[in-house]
Amino acid sequence: MKKRAALKEAREPDLGDLAVVFLASTLAGLRDRLAADGFEDSAELIADLVEIVEDYLTRVAE
Repeated sequence: MKKRAALKEAREPDLGDLAVVFLASTLAGLRDRLAADGFEDSAELIADLVEIVEDYLTRVAE
């Protein structure tokens, strides 16, 4: 519970958040590449990770 409470506190984005942005971008590219190459199951797994990272970034931005 403390981790969730910490995420709700207002704070300035830092370099760690920038690394998460790069991670989201890299994962999205990997997802697209896997889907294009016919690896649908793997692409779906990566899509779940992309969603988790994007949700985190949305919470940080609020």
